[in-house]
Amino acid sequence: MMNRVLTTPAFRLRQSLTRPAAKTVASDQVNSETLWQYQILDPNGELVTRWNHFFLVMCLVSLFIDPLYFYLPYVGGDTCMTTDTASAIAINTWRSFADVFFVLHIIMKFRTAFIAPSSKVFGRGELVMDKRQIARRYLRSDFIIDVAASLPLPQFGL
Repeated sequence: MMNRVLTTPAFRLRQSLTRPAAKTVASDQVNSETLWQYQILDPNGELVTRWNHFFLVMCLVSLFIDPLYFYLPYVGGDTCMTTDTASAIAINTWRSFADVFFVLHIIMKFRTAFIAPSSKVFGRGELVMDKRQIARRYLRSDFIIDVAASLPLPQFGL
């Protein structure tokens, strides 16, 4: 019994929790709707809401880390100006960690559906779940800003 649970694919476990037992899928079939590469996320869903809250915290961390780059150079030692190496490693590590989350946010935005502007007039609106339309809309609106925010410019001293 225990081996059977361990060898059961994750999509079958998720389906058994959300669907009645009468609708089971054979173990060799893969339901493409549950795989990450095929999932489109609801913009009002719990996962997207939690991610946005976490991303806001990471943006604030990044905002408070960037001014610390001004405190790295100091006067002293054998030369006129030197850099505090221990602080530089710590600051670059935290900033790189924040940049990774910016890249993950870009990936997440390519997988998040949106409400069609033309359908907002009549009630709640129609949710657009087509990957190409989502990508086209994101590339035309916020993609360049998000890529510019994720560039590691402070780490390279620019």
